[in-house]
Amino acid sequence: MLSRLHRATQRSQWTLVIALGMGVFVGGFDQTFIVPVLSSVLRDFDVPLDDFGSASWTINGYLLGYVAALPLMGRVADVHGYGRVFVAALVLYMAASVAVALSPNLQFMAVARAATAVGGGALVPVALGVAAQSLGESQRPLGLSAISIADDGSSLLGPLWGTAVGVWLGWRGLFWLNVVLGLPVLVAVLLLARRMPAHPGGKVDWKGGLLLTSSLAALTFALADVAARPRPLEQTLGLYFLSAVLLVAFIRAERGTGQPLVELGMFRDRRVFAGFLVFLLEGGGLICALVNIPLMAEVLWDKSGAGPGLVLMRMVLFMIVGGVLGGLLVRPLGPRITATTGLLLSALGLLGMALWVEAPGDGVVWATLAVAGLGFTLSDAPVYLVVADATDSARRVSAMALLQVAQTLGMMIGLALLASQGLGRFDQRAADLFAADPAGLDPADVRDLIHQTLDETFIAAAVAVAIAAAVAAVLLPRHATSKAGPS
Repeated sequence: MLSRLHRATQRSQWTLVIALGMGVFVGGFDQTFIVPVLSSVLRDFDVPLDDFGSASWTINGYLLGYVAALPLMGRVADVHGYGRVFVAALVLYMAASVAVALSPNLQFMAVARAATAVGGGALVPVALGVAAQSLGESQRPLGLSAISIADDGSSLLGPLWGTAVGVWLGWRGLFWLNVVLGLPVLVAVLLLARRMPAHPGGKVDWKGGLLLTSSLAALTFALADVAARPRPLEQTLGLYFLSAVLLVAFIRAERGTGQPLVELGMFRDRRVFAGFLVFLLEGGGLICALVNIPLMAEVLWDKSGAGPGLVLMRMVLFMIVGGVLGGLLVRPLGPRITATTGLLLSALGLLGMALWVEAPGDGVVWATLAVAGLGFTLSDAPVYLVVADATDSARRVSAMALLQVAQTLGMMIGLALLASQGLGRFDQRAADLFAADPAGLDPADVRDLIHQTLDETFIAAAVAVAIAAAVAAVLLPRHATSKAGPS
């Protein structure tokens, strides 16, 4: 009888986790589905197509809201309850989506997009925290993996979703559809709210939240520059300096309060430190693949329309498989072996991309993307599990939120380096080539320069992920020692 009761309880908790995962999936689309409809947005607001600097803040505004608000929202969930914050975040996400759909101009749209990021971004750490807290020890890795797959899968499928639905409903219709998709999830979570694990309570350090949010906002502004028309160097350096000053003030404030926003002492635990460093480095490698693969398919392989996105979809399919395998293998193999294997596979895949000839065979492309895709998500469940095990229940959602921040910052830094260093090296090589032959640049030579530049960025990304693998091999534990989950 006890066995049947246990199985019924597990099924009940899985129902909750699935409902939360659906919310994460719906919220994840918003990260990337805006990209294929940006030209339509510009036309609607009578903005010239060459003024991409203005349109870029529809993306950067989302990043700003996502990164800056996540640590504070994670702590609010730990204090005020997972169910309340998840519902509030989902309602904010849907309301902000309505605001985006009704936007009269780009400036209003950028602010509304930042609000959708605050709501949509908060869904992920709360869902991860509930999965870590409510599922039994044997089921927990798969639950964490399922939430991670929902988050990664929706953001990676976003451009295809935006292309398909945007043609049918227009860009405003995409945001109205967020409400249609979010309402069933909201009803389901409200019905299942009583199954949410209890929260320990406490206080929210609003002063620390303001300092950390401001520091991350300044860093986001500094990184989110427009390569075509960059701001003056002194302004960018000033933003970095401001971010550093605010971060120092945050650390000093946290040391002087009884209930800090971030328990800085947890970073002395090598498992937590390793988890954050792995996600930071992996994020930088992942963004390189996400940007370069469609670009290479379009520019070098002459694919058009949905072709570049479909090439990237091959890697996305294997990322889903890798996420499931990570959840299944982390218990028998241990976090260290599972995460290190995944990171080495992704580094190998990135290196394979650097070795692609200008027109590689379809089998070579499939194999390379399969290796990279499996690797990028095989490490997710081990890292989430290790950090959940190392974190007290009163801080678990906060820790998950900071993991999300680490990965997003890694992607932002990687994107900034791609824009500055990658584009800078291409421009320098093109200038040298033009100086050698002022009569004009041969299109074949330009393609060679693009290929060479992309290969170098793939190699740099592979090195970053290989360093993450070394960190995992040295600092992650051999076996998970769980403090999470129901008693």
